[in-house]
Amino acid sequence: MKQRIALFHFLLIILALDSCRPAPLDIDIQPNPPGLVVASQIIPSTAMAVLLTRSFSALENGTFVKGTGEVAPGFLEKLIVKGAFVTVSYVGVTDTLFPVDTIPGLYVSVNTLQIPYQTYTLKAYDPQSNESVEAQTQMLPAVKFDSIYPTAKSDTSVSLKLRFYDPPGHNWYLMNVYRAKTKIGAANLDINSVPFTVGKNQLLKSQLITDYVYNTALIEITAIIKGILPTDTIGVTFSNITEGHFLFLSAQNSSGDLFGQFFHEPVNIPTNVKNGYGYFSASDPDVKVIDLNQY
Repeated sequence: MKQRIALFHFLLIILALDSCRPAPLDIDIQPNPPGLVVASQIIPSTAMAVLLTRSFSALENGTFVKGTGEVAPGFLEKLIVKGAFVTVSYVGVTDTLFPVDTIPGLYVSVNTLQIPYQTYTLKAYDPQSNESVEAQTQMLPAVKFDSIYPTAKSDTSVSLKLRFYDPPGHNWYLMNVYRAKTKIGAANLDINSVPFTVGKNQLLKSQLITDYVYNTALIEITAIIKGILPTDTIGVTFSNITEGHFLFLSAQNSSGDLFGQFFHEPVNIPTNVKNGYGYFSASDPDVKVIDLNQY
């Protein structure tokens, strides 16, 4: 009898809790207006590269294969912007960026001079959607590695020690580390990329740095890089970036990698792109290739 009473009380509690449950709310999340998305990168002493894509919503049907995290077939093709007119203007000069046949959506100029402290204006027009965007940024002087070397290695990770001299004033930096995209242990880093962002390479780590937390001109940072073997070759880029670019990457929680920004839904984050999304930057990175076999 006591068991029946206890069961009865238990059922009453469940019914009471169920009656307290609020009625489901109909939430109508409106996607942001569609627009062009900008990402850019400087190839030191070589070229300026701009990637143009279209914005998307993760809530859209057909973005991912149902039940998996895989991108649906044909989805990427819808995002890539082909046949756009892209220019960069600076110090009274306007350069046209031309499409790269092997990488749809990528536009490159090998004529654009890299002049520190100059303002660069990007304009892009997509005749297919009749959309245009414009953005401005300042090219900051490159900050070079004072030294960078591995200090400890394990079977699947390495500790990198980076030192650099921090110029006067408040500054913001981005470090990216790459390895070969093939299986762990392959030391075939593709050094002929943009830099390291395409081809056979894989982004291992992206780290944002600000000098607000340091009280010395010579800043030393230790980064733990996972997913590599002591026999790998890695590529490291180090860029002096604007505060706006720093805030953009912080809000996006992503890398400064040109193609790493591709799959981030570009909404509700800082941008310097008028009528569009993303961020136009002109950071001149220092680049080092490290063969771990030598340490």
